Amino acid sequence: MFKENIARFGLSAMGFVYILIGVLTAMPTLNLGGQKTGTKGAIAYLAGQPFGQVLLTIMAIGLFSYTFWKLYQTFYDSRNLGTDIKALFTRAGYFTGGLFYGALGFVAVKLIFGGGYDDQQEIIISALSSKFGSVFAILFGLVLAGKALFEIYFVVSNKFKKNVQSSEMPPKAKSTLLKFGVIGHFARALVFGVMSFLTIRTGVTFRHKKMSTLTDAFQFLDNEFGDVVLVLVALGFLCFGLFMLVKAKYLYINIH
Repeated sequence: MFKENIARFGLSAMGFVYILIGVLTAMPTLNLGGQKTGTKGAIAYLAGQPFGQVLLTIMAIGLFSYTFWKLYQTFYDSRNLGTDIKALFTRAGYFTGGLFYGALGFVAVKLIFGGGYDDQQEIIISALSSKFGSVFAILFGLVLAGKALFEIYFVVSNKFKKNVQSSEMPPKAKSTLLKFGVIGHFARALVFGVMSFLTIRTGVTFRHKKMSTLTDAFQFLDNEFGDVVLVLVALGFLCFGLFMLVKAKYLYINIH
C-alpha cells in the first residue's frame, strides 16, 4: 500500500506540472498574463506564488515519488514485461523518465534554497561547444524524434486502451481518461517532434549552442502557425495533466 501511495502521489505531481504548463502557455494568447514555459519554468513559477516554499516542497516530494516509482518499475518489473527486446526498451523508457523527473525534483529543491534552474545550461553549452557538439545535438534530436513516434504509437496501439479498460474505474472515468489521454499524447508527440527538428537543425547548422526546450517548441509553433495552434497544443498539455490525475486516482497499480 505504501508503494502504491507513492506511485499515485508521483503521478499526481506530474499531472499538476503539465496542467500548469498548459495554463501558463495558453494565458498570454488569451491576454491573461502567463508565459510560454516548459517543465522547469512551471516549477519556477511556483516559487513566486504565496506559500511558494511549501508548494515547491510538495512538488519536490511528488516528483521524487514519481522517480521512485519509475525506477521500481524498471528494476523490479512490476508490470511483468519480461526481458525481451521490446520489454527492455519499455523498461529503459521508465528509467529515463524517472531520471528526468528526478532532475526536475532537484530543480524544485534548488529553488527552495534560493538557487536558479538554468544552471545546467552551462554544461549543455560546453558539451555543444566541444569537438563532437554537432553529433551530440543530432543524436539527442533523434532521441526526441523517437519519443514523438512512441507517443503516437502509444495512442494508436490497442495497448493504450487495454491499460485503461482493464482497470477498475467507473465507466465515465474510463471514457474521460481515454479522451484526455489521446489528446494529451498527441500534443506531446507534436511538441517532441518540434523539439527534435529544432535540435537536429542546431546540430546541422550549429547556429545556436543550446538544446531545444519545450519553451522553444511553443515559441516556434506560435511564430509559424499562430495563436490558435499554440492554444490547442497548450490545451493538449492540460488534458495530459488531467489524464495523469485521473490515472493517479483510479488506475490499477501492480505491486509485488
